[in-house]
Amino acid sequence: LIFELIQIGAIKMNESLEIEDSFTQLIHPVHYSVLHPRIKRITHISQEEIDNAPPFEECIQRFREFCGDDCVIATWGCDDVSVLDQNLRFFKSDVQFTPVYDMQRVYGDLIENTKERQGLTSAMEHFEIDPDESKPFHNALNDAYYTALVLQHFPDPKKILDYPLQPKVLHHTPKRKELQNHLRYRASLKSVLGTPSATTPPCPICGHKVALSEGYLHTSDTEYKALAECPQHGLFFSMIQKKKIDGKNAIIRSTVISSEQDKAYIETKHLQWQQKLAKQAQAEARNGG
Repeated sequence: LIFELIQIGAIKMNESLEIEDSFTQLIHPVHYSVLHPRIKRITHISQEEIDNAPPFEECIQRFREFCGDDCVIATWGCDDVSVLDQNLRFFKSDVQFTPVYDMQRVYGDLIENTKERQGLTSAMEHFEIDPDESKPFHNALNDAYYTALVLQHFPDPKKILDYPLQPKVLHHTPKRKELQNHLRYRASLKSVLGTPSATTPPCPICGHKVALSEGYLHTSDTEYKALAECPQHGLFFSMIQKKKIDGKNAIIRSTVISSEQDKAYIETKHLQWQQKLAKQAQAEARNGG
């Protein structure tokens, strides 16, 4: 189990896309029972709330009853359905759901950008939907509410039926040895920087490969570091490092999500990175490369 569900949120709409009902439910986790500080901060869910919440099977039964049989489920991207599927399998639940469809791909068609996965906030800005201060993002019910508002703005909402979702099989991040095998034959740190593994690192959450907007900074004798930005999960760092593994020199690549995802922070970080890279280039030019 990679992601244990701690909250379900949904909005029920009729055939005219009018909001009729809502569902929200906190879930008591058993595998990852202690909330990470970052999760507390971005979701505003407390440890006490999930400690006192019902177990997964009870919550998922309630959600299935709320959905009913004569409906389809729409989500933004494939992450939600993949995590739900993994939790159903992990807890050996016999609950089954009606078909799930991807609104994110419909929006990509609409703006004629199918190569990049667009975030929900981008769609809201496109349709001039202002967020409600009383409904902060990263709350399952509030995110479902904003997704419903976006669906109401689609020129052809039934287009979502063209994009049924199949859950992805989620894996843990490859072990260090697997990463080592990927890069270990390179002679030096610098020789790795131009490889696809370095220039298009995968998001540590969803695995989506991202082209770097800036290059790598030489942060130490044994490390190069770069900024990357996943359209779905935000800022993360890509590191190329030289390490001793089993007594031998190895070069490995690793990625880690940023603990800060505020828009202003991300913009400032990119600007700082550009300035540092410019200084690094000047220093290398003075030193002859």
